[in-house]
Amino acid sequence: MDYKIKKLPKSEVEIEITVSEEDIEKYYKKASEELSKEVNVKGFRPGHIPQDVLEANLDKKYIMAHAQEMAIQRSYADAVIKEKVQVVARPKIEIKSENPFSYVAVVAVLPEVEIKDYKSIKVKREEVKVTEKDLEEVMTDLKKYSTTYKDTDAEAKKGDRMEVDFEGFDEEGKSLENTKSSSHPVILGENSLIPGFEEELVGLKKGDKKEFDLKFPKDYPKKDFQGKKVHFKVEAKRLENAIEPEVNEEFIEKMTGKKGSVEEFKKEIEKNVKDRKEKEAKQKVENEYLEELLKKTKVEIPTALIEEEIDFMLHDIADDMGSKGIEFEKYLEKAKIKIEELREKYLPEAEKRVKMRLALQQLIKEENAAPSEEEILAEFEKIKSFYPEKEAAKITEDFEKGELRAQITNRLAIRKLFDKVL
Repeated sequence: MDYKIKKLPKSEVEIEITVSEEDIEKYYKKASEELSKEVNVKGFRPGHIPQDVLEANLDKKYIMAHAQEMAIQRSYADAVIKEKVQVVARPKIEIKSENPFSYVAVVAVLPEVEIKDYKSIKVKREEVKVTEKDLEEVMTDLKKYSTTYKDTDAEAKKGDRMEVDFEGFDEEGKSLENTKSSSHPVILGENSLIPGFEEELVGLKKGDKKEFDLKFPKDYPKKDFQGKKVHFKVEAKRLENAIEPEVNEEFIEKMTGKKGSVEEFKKEIEKNVKDRKEKEAKQKVENEYLEELLKKTKVEIPTALIEEEIDFMLHDIADDMGSKGIEFEKYLEKAKIKIEELREKYLPEAEKRVKMRLALQQLIKEENAAPSEEEILAEFEKIKSFYPEKEAAKITEDFEKGELRAQITNRLAIRKLFDKVL
């Protein structure tokens, strides 16, 4: 076997391989042995068919094609291993000649990543503060769960619950599709309807009717309504006052399942809010660091890696839709979107993701942030402890297969990296 390797743009290499006539004969013999197991010839057992009898029952070209396939698989693997080519995708094969048998394999390889002066990246972390407003918002949300409602004939105010009939019309007085609803429930002030709609309902009493104009937002999901002026007719069918619960020990026990004072409850809320804010601040710093890292990273990304990432993204979207009972293909058909258009749409994001991954891999290597075997096993045991004992065997199996181990390794490496660089 002879071969030549040539570097190509975008982190690809071309391997031109010529297989000797002697080797092709060996592969032809092996191919014949394999195919003889699949052919039924009267008077002969499968796998024991003489060469001439096999050739009388099978086209020689078919046997040769099988031999060439075997030759490609073995010679390509030998060349890649010998030259230590770090392939990251399947090769594209093109046969150049039959005699002597030669072909060209073009394959994407792990690209060289250059990160200039990453140690100069400085990201400022904001000081985390918990304000009274933060605590009030949490308390308001908690009280919503225990809020009760009572029918009233008074005027509607913010926080009240209303059932309303409404219908939208264009400037010519024609009813607009998808703007009509009967006994539509709404809690005033939650802004579940288009901006300005709920404000128009404040002050109405049960049985009141009202007409008003509203302009839909320019970024409204349905394009036909973006920036459109619509005349609404509404009628308040039912109105209920919100009765908020008092924050006392009874309320606390109902919300948390345990007894405690109001003061202790507020301290617990403050701690939870602070933990959440610190986590968000940490995530913000890491994201800003990664954005700066991308600017300093130079890499030629193989097209195959980007295409693979797009496949992964589309697969995720299809799975998410499937979990909601939506068939991906039917969605595309209904939305009149071609799969090629979606691939084009997600290309920039896919390229960014791959570049980020390659930059992180390079930085982990440069900063010696790869976790030790002891750290990986300790993290695995920690994860396993969160699962019921009956599921421990399945978790261990996933770890031993490699996928869970890889996830843990990557997570620990990135954690160690950020501890070093931030």
